[in-house]
Amino acid sequence: MRKAVETLYLIRVTRDKLSRMASRIEERKAELTRRMVDLEARGEKYLARKYAEEIARLHELLKRLSALQLVIEKVDLAVQHAIVMRDLTTLSLELTALMKDVSKLPEARIPDLAVMFSELEATARELSEVAFSGATLSYSPPSSSEVSKILEEARELLKKSLIPEDEKPGSKA
Repeated sequence: MRKAVETLYLIRVTRDKLSRMASRIEERKAELTRRMVDLEARGEKYLARKYAEEIARLHELLKRLSALQLVIEKVDLAVQHAIVMRDLTTLSLELTALMKDVSKLPEARIPDLAVMFSELEATARELSEVAFSGATLSYSPPSSSEVSKILEEARELLKKSLIPEDEKPGSKA
């Protein structure tokens, strides 16, 4: 149970870090927009276009970070549910697979996030080891598929929003 609570804590730290990063990018985007408008007003079209391209890249990054935040929110919800239902086995299997998928994303190479995602992946592996070690409580509540459903939604969101079309299984490259 302690590992599950540690996992929940790490997920919330990751969510907060993603939120702060998105906020900083949003501030940068607003500053660049202001500069672009000033440049256009002075007639410097070439520089204004370069700023517009950077703003478009930041907008795309913000969109991807928002989708990643939603995935992390769903994982948070699934971990909370698993803790309440004492269903750590299902959680550990699903979470380990999901964190492997998340670690393959380009956003997982951002230094701040790379550390958080590697810690989350390690905690998911440790949770899996604890869940299958046999040192469980004698109390066994009815199994719930809610954890699986929530994490499946997160996985679908990850595949639909974040994985490029050419990397999706079954796509022709």
